[in-house]
Amino acid sequence: MEELYQNYLPLVKSIAFRYKHRVSFEDLIQEGFLGLLEAKERFDSSKKVKFSTYAFYWIKKKILETIQKERIQSLDSVELNEEILESPIIEKTYESEDLEIFPGKNLTSLEQKVFKLYFQEGKTLSQIAKKLGVHREKVRQIKQLLLRKIKINQKLTENLYAVNRLSV
Repeated sequence: MEELYQNYLPLVKSIAFRYKHRVSFEDLIQEGFLGLLEAKERFDSSKKVKFSTYAFYWIKKKILETIQKERIQSLDSVELNEEILESPIIEKTYESEDLEIFPGKNLTSLEQKVFKLYFQEGKTLSQIAKKLGVHREKVRQIKQLLLRKIKINQKLTENLYAVNRLSV
């Protein structure tokens, strides 16, 4: 078994290298070795075909299956996140005074509008984009920026609270 791996490692690596930008290289190599084992089990030496030629097909097949699974999982998670984010069930959790959570109120007018429409009025990204006349992706990016700012300020508040609690 070890000899099989050593002899065909360059073949597996060369096939995996072609697809390394889609899934981690190490995962592709592991899947390639599973394809190599499949080829070993199915190989018929009476067909007068070189094993490396036959193995190439199985290695590539396993790698492409892995890429497809990863793509489907990635798309499922994106679609699920979009469903959650655009769900009308989202309650208004921020009030107008919550704009104070941003240090120095360093929000542009577009960021303030997105904040109000998304967090206060519960509009979807598509609805906000249509209303403001910008691309939906731009609204999503602004929303992510706002969430980062909220998170940063939340951590700062928690740290200040912890320091004050220790000093008492």
